[in-house]
Amino acid sequence: MESLSRVSSLLETARDLTLEAAQSAGAARSLNPRPTRDLPFLQIKKLLDSRNDREILEGLRKVISVRSVAG
Repeated sequence: MESLSRVSSLLETARDLTLEAAQSAGAARSLNPRPTRDLPFLQIKKLLDSRNDREILEGLRKVISVRSVAG
């Protein structure tokens, strides 16, 4: 059970860091607008908050994509 708790804690930390990165990317985008093909912050947040693993992974991919373009 301890390992499950640890994994859950790591996932929460990863989620928090990902949300922070999405917010930073959103702030950077407002300074340097990108084409509208990128998902808005709220849609990325919705994917990351999902209970569906595939949606969470898609949200993480979007954040990584935004970070690689912005950074």
